[in-house]
Amino acid sequence: MEVTRKNLVLTFSTPSKTQETITITNPKEVLSGVKIKQAMTTALATNAIGETVQANSIVGAKFIIQQEDAVDFEEA
Repeated sequence: MEVTRKNLVLTFSTPSKTQETITITNPKEVLSGVKIKQAMTTALATNAIGETVQANSIVGAKFIIQQEDAVDFEEA
């Protein structure tokens, strides 16, 4: 049986040239680039991103699509 999984990965940068990422599993299918950027901008404005160094800019966002196929041990 084939299973397809979709994740949304948001990437931010910090002043110390490191990156912070947030992975959202099973994002809504109807998310547009504009809505994603708005959410990322809001997260930056609230200083919610970065454990030791606060993120200061948006690097990008991407959907990661994974397809899984089970192995049939009985198949020759």
